Amino acid sequence: MAESTFQALTAATVPALWQERHTLFKEDSVDLGSLKEVDSAGIAFLVQWAKALSQGYLTLVNAPEAALKLISTFRLEDLLRKTAA
Repeated sequence: MAESTFQALTAATVPALWQERHTLFKEDSVDLGSLKEVDSAGIAFLVQWAKALSQGYLTLVNAPEAALKLISTFRLEDLLRKTAA
């Protein structure tokens, strides 16, 4: 599991994370426990991560409510699956 140091997954932070995708996208789950801010660009980043995995989905551990609301709104539960720690 990728340990999240993500304080934010936003339009401002995703470009830098995209540069790290070859390392990040090797993991099939990510702990979002320290995430404080998320927007649609951050969700899009997670979708790309999920699509890069052979299993076709990314497991989100400790996903904050704001992220879960966006995932639900965009109907992405099949790609971005939540689980408890």
